[in-house]
Amino acid sequence: MSLRERRRIELLEWVEEQLRDSGSGAVDAKTWAARNGVADLELRTLVDGLKADGLLKDAGVEYDWWTAWASIGGAVGTGARGRRVSLAPAGVAELQGIRARRSNRLKRNVHVRNVILQWLYEREVEPVRSLTEMINDPEVHFHWEGLTRDEVRRAFVYLSEESMVRGRIAVGGDVLVPRLTARGIECVESGANVTDFVSRQKSGGNIYHTYLPNAQGVIVGEQQNFTQNNNAGVDPSEFVRLAGYLGQVSATLGLEDSERVELEQAAQDLHAAATSESPEPSSLRTLTTRVLDGLANAAGTVAGQMALQMGQSALGSLG
Repeated sequence: MSLRERRRIELLEWVEEQLRDSGSGAVDAKTWAARNGVADLELRTLVDGLKADGLLKDAGVEYDWWTAWASIGGAVGTGARGRRVSLAPAGVAELQGIRARRSNRLKRNVHVRNVILQWLYEREVEPVRSLTEMINDPEVHFHWEGLTRDEVRRAFVYLSEESMVRGRIAVGGDVLVPRLTARGIECVESGANVTDFVSRQKSGGNIYHTYLPNAQGVIVGEQQNFTQNNNAGVDPSEFVRLAGYLGQVSATLGLEDSERVELEQAAQDLHAAATSESPEPSSLRTLTTRVLDGLANAAGTVAGQMALQMGQSALGSLG
């Protein structure tokens, strides 16, 4: 979220607070700008944008300082001018929606955990002294509201218990020398959020215990048999058999040498993926599709037809 968008919400919230506290129908936006170091041009852009979106309404110029300034010898255009504004009904509704989203404790906790991992990942080569740096980062917020030290500390404790981060919690709650562990890096690079990553690793779907003796020549390489216990939710046996079968019959499929070499390489890659400690469905699907493409010119042979059927059946097992 850009700084400009955050400024928009800050201005809206300030207008609402001032209207409530003062009991008046409009407030001067230049007061907010002066307190927050916002230049006249930026303020004008913010106010005009909020008005165009129907969130603010303009109550006019509070003081025509430009004319007064010129009357005492000042250059026209160098004076300041008040901007009296008020909330439009859509602005009230927008702020109510933002507050409702901020109060969602579940989503907020999930967001803070993910932000910590992502923020540290982006600074992996930089020495981060404490997570106060993250809290003070204007790009870090939850629906335009800054994170508190307490919620950051609690999120860090959770991530630490899940072996995703390491660091030291100081007196007062600050987190010193925070770093990602290998598991934390794996979570970020997987593209999954923390909740999904932890859930997937803990449950992993069905557990498969696979043992394939090499009596049918299904094992590629020097292995005599294949044993695997995995909780990745994938039964690899059909993929292992397909790769082994291709290793036996590739020379009988009537393929050109280049096609045969490419098919055998695809079969070896499929075998490696299927016999890994935690087979990935997406990799098995991609590699099996590559094998089936390589069998296109072998469809006229009995062995080719059998291999195609085995491949389709293996893909079907992925759902």
